[in-house]
Amino acid sequence: MQTFKTSLAFRAPLGIVAFVSTLLFTAAAPASAADLKMASGYPDANYLTVTVRDFIADAGKRSGGSLSIELHNNQTLVKLPDMMRAVQTNQVALSDVRLGNYGNQDPVYILDAIPFLAGDYDGAQKLWQASRQYLTDSFAQRGMKVLFAMWNPPQGFYTLKPVSKAEDLAGLKMRVYSTETRRMGDLLKAEPLIVQFGEIPQAFSTGLINAMFTSPQTGIDTQAWDFVKHLTMVGALFTKQVVVINSEVFGKLSKAEQDALVEAGKAAEQAGFERMKALTTEQLALMTRKGVEVAQASPAFIGQLKAVGVQMEDDWKAKASAGQRAVLDAYLGMK
Repeated sequence: MQTFKTSLAFRAPLGIVAFVSTLLFTAAAPASAADLKMASGYPDANYLTVTVRDFIADAGKRSGGSLSIELHNNQTLVKLPDMMRAVQTNQVALSDVRLGNYGNQDPVYILDAIPFLAGDYDGAQKLWQASRQYLTDSFAQRGMKVLFAMWNPPQGFYTLKPVSKAEDLAGLKMRVYSTETRRMGDLLKAEPLIVQFGEIPQAFSTGLINAMFTSPQTGIDTQAWDFVKHLTMVGALFTKQVVVINSEVFGKLSKAEQDALVEAGKAAEQAGFERMKALTTEQLALMTRKGVEVAQASPAFIGQLKAVGVQMEDDWKAKASAGQRAVLDAYLGMK
């Protein structure tokens, strides 16, 4: 009996020591890294993907290695039209959201798709400055924080025959990528159809489309030279995607990690814009090497497109609220 009591007397302190040791070890151990998933819509070589990868590396470095973001690009995890919902529901923590996919939710999301409203690099930057706070607030209401924007390059018409005037587009089954570019196609008397990025080659192969309006980057990504012979560059607009993070996920990060994401986003936005500007010339050269005849649109054709843009701007104003029109007014005040 004495032996049993003695045994208990020794066991209790040992248990306490073990418990305290565990607490001390836990307190001394470094915080675990924030492991986040990010979805993106574009192939490895696309400059948008390159920009995102640089952002991820920079954020990790700025956080001292505590931020780890796993990228799932080329729509391998989430399809382009589902990016916003995936972040809202925390299927992924981050994604790049193509604004043009959500024009039916808010007219400001497609303001940059009005031809020649912001048809050059300077205009593209000013339109972002004018709309950034509105878009930031809009995404915040949907449970997301905007980290930075990325621009698509100048646009052009991919066709089988040369295009010298708007009438040459009439009746073409033309791939577009947003409600606003579809409206442009309607006004040009084409037969516009919204086709998602990854479905373009199949749409050409099956005869669903025989032309498209998009950037040189998309032409390269989809190997447009297999389906068309001409690219008529018009510039016209610089549509955007924004990289966002789930607000709750962001709120649970440490202050240092939050700062790392914000600062990496600022750097990525500037670097991505400059990368986009530099790439266009060499991308057009590649299209030429692949057998596509590249031409700049004639002044007469540009004039017709600008007239379409004016009509689209009037249509946009008619459906926009006072707060949304204020974004356009702010931009026009910068010009």
